[in-house]
Amino acid sequence: MAKRSVLGFDIGGTKTLCLLVDDAYRIVHSIKFQTAPSEGKAAFVKRFDAATRDLVTRARKLKLEMVGAGVAVAGQIEFHKKIIKKTPNVVFLEGLNVARTLQKSAHLDCVLGNDVQLALYGEYHLGHAQGFDTVLGVFFGTGVGGAALIGGRVFRGGTGLGGNVGATLTHAIGGGGMAESHGMLNNIASKAAIVGAALSMGVKQWAPHLYKEVGTDISKVTWGALARARKAGDQQIDDLLRARMRTAGSTLASIVNFLNPQLLLLGGGLTEELPRLIVSEVETGLREFLVPEIARALKVKAAMLGNRAGALGAARLAFKKLG
Repeated sequence: MAKRSVLGFDIGGTKTLCLLVDDAYRIVHSIKFQTAPSEGKAAFVKRFDAATRDLVTRARKLKLEMVGAGVAVAGQIEFHKKIIKKTPNVVFLEGLNVARTLQKSAHLDCVLGNDVQLALYGEYHLGHAQGFDTVLGVFFGTGVGGAALIGGRVFRGGTGLGGNVGATLTHAIGGGGMAESHGMLNNIASKAAIVGAALSMGVKQWAPHLYKEVGTDISKVTWGALARARKAGDQQIDDLLRARMRTAGSTLASIVNFLNPQLLLLGGGLTEELPRLIVSEVETGLREFLVPEIARALKVKAAMLGNRAGALGAARLAFKKLG
């Protein structure tokens, strides 16, 4: 009997990851390409189609039965119509009918889901969230993404945006306008927020190692660049990361007190780059404000699947729904 396989995609604001996954959840082959929003929808679809055809061809050569595909993307999804409805990271893809695209390129049926929810779903079945039925997942990436697992099921909420911790207020002083400008967790602990502050430190020569590597080019300030600058001795970068993560922890305390999860799972590019620092500082900020009984029952861990979590979660859902 032929092994089954699916395709798993994670469409990010910077890169798109495409996986061929067998029924033992081994990654048979992977393709990564630049999402390149500036080049528009047609150019993206062309690269997406090429990656899909390549992976399907590889599956046939290996005599893998192709079941379908799973696609993860940030934002709000039309789950049944399989359309990207509203997404902050890839606005140019809003309205894209993913099902039609995959049918046209490779005659594949698909499932579509929110990237962070699928990343947590992947961690629940294949990673560090295994064995926990109530989990809050927080992912520090382009934005601060969040998802919740309740009773072993991902909580989608009324409009598919359940677990949206990035919109949580760090303080409510000044009303809605102030919240939009700087009071939200997204505006404190996202990549854009941290990178902007770090670049300013470099320009002012408070972080000379960072400045030496990236100059004034904000596109070069990656999580890896910040980790290297910190390791090289840029104390201001270390202080910045620790302060922002402690603030994230204290902000998440209200949600943890409400949800009473068994596990707080931390993921995303920043956590992948600096897992010990991120877990330590978030947990320090968090536990100061937790109800004692909730604190005693809570574990805090770094995610296991790294940047493959969304695509693997999408693949796992595709096997479940289409297999």
